[in-house]
Amino acid sequence: IPYPVQSYDVFHMILTKKGSEVNALPVTFQVTPEDAQLTVDGEAIPNNEPLKLKIGNHQFRAERENYQTLQKTIKVDEQNVLFQYEMEKIEDVAVQISSEPSGAKVEMDGVVLGETPVSTFYPPGIYSINVEKEGYVPIEDKLEVEAPKTKQHYEFEENVGYLTVKTRPEATVTFNGEEVEANQPVKLTPQVVDVKVTMPKAETLEETVVIKRNDDKTIELMPDIQTGTIQVAPTPFDAKVELKGDAGEHYEAEGSNVFSDIPVGTYQLEVSKEDFQTYNSEITLTANDKVTRNPKLKKGPDIKKIAGMELVKVEGGCYDMGCTSEQSNCAGDEKPVHEVCVDDFYMSITEVTHTQYIKFMNDIGVGSNGSKDGTEYIDMDNNDCAIGYRGGEFYFNGSDEADDAQCPVIEVTWYGAKAFAEWAGGRLPTEAEWEFAARGGKQSQGYKYAGSNTIDEVAWYLDNSFGGETHPVGQKQPNELYLYDMSGNVWEWCSDWYDSDYYGDSRRDNPQGPSNGSQRVLRGGSWDYSVDVCRVANRYWCVPDSTDYDCGFRIVAQSNP
Repeated sequence: IPYPVQSYDVFHMILTKKGSEVNALPVTFQVTPEDAQLTVDGEAIPNNEPLKLKIGNHQFRAERENYQTLQKTIKVDEQNVLFQYEMEKIEDVAVQISSEPSGAKVEMDGVVLGETPVSTFYPPGIYSINVEKEGYVPIEDKLEVEAPKTKQHYEFEENVGYLTVKTRPEATVTFNGEEVEANQPVKLTPQVVDVKVTMPKAETLEETVVIKRNDDKTIELMPDIQTGTIQVAPTPFDAKVELKGDAGEHYEAEGSNVFSDIPVGTYQLEVSKEDFQTYNSEITLTANDKVTRNPKLKKGPDIKKIAGMELVKVEGGCYDMGCTSEQSNCAGDEKPVHEVCVDDFYMSITEVTHTQYIKFMNDIGVGSNGSKDGTEYIDMDNNDCAIGYRGGEFYFNGSDEADDAQCPVIEVTWYGAKAFAEWAGGRLPTEAEWEFAARGGKQSQGYKYAGSNTIDEVAWYLDNSFGGETHPVGQKQPNELYLYDMSGNVWEWCSDWYDSDYYGDSRRDNPQGPSNGSQRVLRGGSWDYSVDVCRVANRYWCVPDSTDYDCGFRIVAQSNP
């Protein structure tokens, strides 16, 4: 074979016969299990099939899931051409991982195992493990899994700092929009905190704070409040003075007082004393202003007005309802005597009059037949639109006689009474409220009738209603609460359904009567009934859509102004 050479070169020449392999032998590997992955010198080879390998040393490797990896250095020569191996099966190891506090997320070699405490099985080996819990420093570790069981416990270190905002007690503090407690350390994960301090009638203050791990920072944000002074000198001198601000401020004093350095804004001034009418006034206080009030209370009950009617305050309390010892000739539905407690309310001083009811009808457009939307409010059939009764005859609601106009309205259904009460901004009294007020409330003297044991002093009834007639309201003596005609003149509708056995089941606090029924309660007696019927404990009833010439009503309203 021509080959150019240079002088002094040295060549090593190997001669081979064409079609043969020099220094290679047929080699077979037999490995159990048969589906193991085999390599020699990094190249994949078949299992249990011959292949040619050069004589000499080679790197052999066998791998299969759930088996120990087999790795050997083999020598191929004429005596070593068959290699047989049986791989060792791997048994999984029980792994238990816990932490303090618990509830941490565990991840091994990228596989999420769950939250601590967590228990699983894993092949032996060394794995990367990450354990994380919000608010704590993450843990990175190498975990060696080995038989017979591997247990690992981690203790977390809190990844927090603390921030305290010193401010006024009435101020509201928020961190990133969430309200937190003022003047106390607040635990936070490392973050940027937008601090905001707000307070009524003061400028909002803001600051941004960076909180890192182990920080303990304190900042001071004091809103500047604008203030003024309100001074009150009441008569009587020992009257109770109360100020309520539009931002929830509340101040009280007895007698003259100077309320200094109070926040600006609108205040409701209330001055009160028992047996005097309450004084109410609104005060607008500006910065550095001084406002003076010298209220002089009027003698008499606490009055408020709705729809042009005067209502007297009935201070709530508890009493024995029913046939108490001063009552006589009691009916069975007045028993048993039972304790009842009612909240404060206001009650109209008199029964609703013709004039007041006519205004209501005109305002809401009651038809000429005395009904609206199919519901009868008042019986207008007698003498066209009669709602009064005198001397055995009905008369018109348009009577020119002043006495007629001030007589209690009659021929009113329960629905008509209820509609009037709602139009006026009130409601019908419950039976318990009605009897409490008729007895004189907390000022009760224990009278048989409303305001006296002598019925002629306080009531129009059968024996003194000459010829049979209603009478103008307020002519008789009032009871202890300055309420007129609670006994006699006309029956008064209450809100309750009637049940003769209800007293045996009545609840103690603010009873509302039975949940259903066919008749509504009437109270107080009237001009054409006897003395016994006019007692404060007497009960009567009527179907709610009926009317009569001796049935009227009065209203109540909530105690708040």
